[in-house]
Amino acid sequence: MNKIQKCVQDLVIEHGSADTKTICENMGIIILSLELPERVNGFTMKSHGRWFIVLNDTLDDDRKRFTTAHELGHIVVHGCTNSISLSCSTYFCTSKYEREADMFAAYLLMTAEYDRCIECDTLTIQQASQIAHIPEEKADELFF
Repeated sequence: MNKIQKCVQDLVIEHGSADTKTICENMGIIILSLELPERVNGFTMKSHGRWFIVLNDTLDDDRKRFTTAHELGHIVVHGCTNSISLSCSTYFCTSKYEREADMFAAYLLMTAEYDRCIECDTLTIQQASQIAHIPEEKADELFF
């Protein structure tokens, strides 16, 4: 089991659920759906000690679900690390953070849909994608 899988497993055990809305509610994270530029699916921000996940209001339900899980991954795995600030003011490679957040989202969504997916060695790319409602290219990139 890798670091991201362990993080997801611990989070699900702690909250008794793999549902992103339930976990966010338990953690006091506010989810907002707002008009954002087309190329922005969502982002996280912390204000007055409270986390917010802001989603593009034009996303379909599956994409909102994946983006919520992805942003939750940034909060849980990366904490206060601000990848926008890192990419603008340093030479640090932020793609690692994005990949980890994608992995977190995929594992969490697969756990929400099918408890044993993470341990299953016989899933096809299409099955993993359909179970977690994630794009096939993400399932391929992350699991195969």
